[in-house]
Amino acid sequence: MSATVICPKCGTPMNHQADKLVEPTSREEAEASTALGGVIIAVFACPNCGWIESERERAEDEPG
Repeated sequence: MSATVICPKCGTPMNHQADKLVEPTSREEAEASTALGGVIIAVFACPNCGWIESERERAEDEPG
């Protein structure tokens, strides 16, 4: 999981709510997908304004 995620609406640090397994959307994601056969999406919620944000988690050896 990434470091602190900041709410793009109000600037408050967001809370990590869940990790969700989803189908890969590209050949690269399919090749790098987990043993469970998908890509993990981290879901965050802002405790101040309620905004929901998500991001694909990167593999340990993936740049970026």
